[in-house]
Amino acid sequence: MAEAYSLSFHTVGGIQKTETQLETGYQLQKIIMIVSIPICTLGLLGNGIVFWLLWCQIKKTKFTVYFLNMAVADLTVLVYYVVVFILFLNAVPISLFYLHIMELAHAFGFNASTYILTAISAERYLMVFFPGWYKLHRPTHLSEIMCALLWSLSCLMSVVLYFACYLQFEPSLTEVNSSCGPTKMFRVIVNLLVFLPIMVFSTLVLFIRMLRTSPGSSPEKIDITIVATVLLFLLFAASVRIIDIIAQRVPQIHIPVVFLIFHFLDAIDSSMNPFVYFCVGYTNKQVASPIQTFLERAFLDDESNVSWAPGTK
Repeated sequence: MAEAYSLSFHTVGGIQKTETQLETGYQLQKIIMIVSIPICTLGLLGNGIVFWLLWCQIKKTKFTVYFLNMAVADLTVLVYYVVVFILFLNAVPISLFYLHIMELAHAFGFNASTYILTAISAERYLMVFFPGWYKLHRPTHLSEIMCALLWSLSCLMSVVLYFACYLQFEPSLTEVNSSCGPTKMFRVIVNLLVFLPIMVFSTLVLFIRMLRTSPGSSPEKIDITIVATVLLFLLFAASVRIIDIIAQRVPQIHIPVVFLIFHFLDAIDSSMNPFVYFCVGYTNKQVASPIQTFLERAFLDDESNVSWAPGTK
């Protein structure tokens, strides 16, 4: 059971747990995982539908490219959770090498999702508040270029962290790597001190713009989609990383049930994104292809209305 417990990079590298400590609260862990698997399965279905529609059915726009990549990142995270939870519940032994490879995939998907969501909110901010500059200077394939760069950054961050902290084999598995601490600190700086503030600032000003929308009109769907998706991320997924930082300073909170609960919240975030898109784009009007139409509407932006600035009504 100890071999199959570690659920992500955040749980590896803390204080070593005895078998008795790992078994503490096992029944609660089991219940959480049993509840998590159907949620993750729905998330896989939802993200799969979003990916298929954005890839095959819906015309590519600057934002649909981003959200298509978001769906891929969420699928990666959810596949990881489903596999690990099933292995845990069935007490299937798994070597630490393969477990770390799966953790590498999880970190790859989670980081990419965070970076892409930041790019979405930042580009929308520029599009709304600097329309003239945006139209003149935006490269034609900026969305594709940004996604490629952000996936590369996510891959680099995950691989560097893996080699710095977790690529240790028998019998030196418990030895501390001197480069692990600085690498983790660099990850914190990039994820929480660079990307997260950009995401929060861009989304906050978009939210303020939504509140200032005149009574006779409604906020643009893309703004609602971005604000709702970022809020979901902050409420669920970001908490895992914040607890990770605290745990590095207070090792006593490395409690399996606590971390499992936060991973459960992380899984909810990746699972709920497609349903956020569909809810935002929902309409009572009868349409021929409702799911596709809802998704198109959720990502629709009206560039003729992006001249709002603080102080306007």
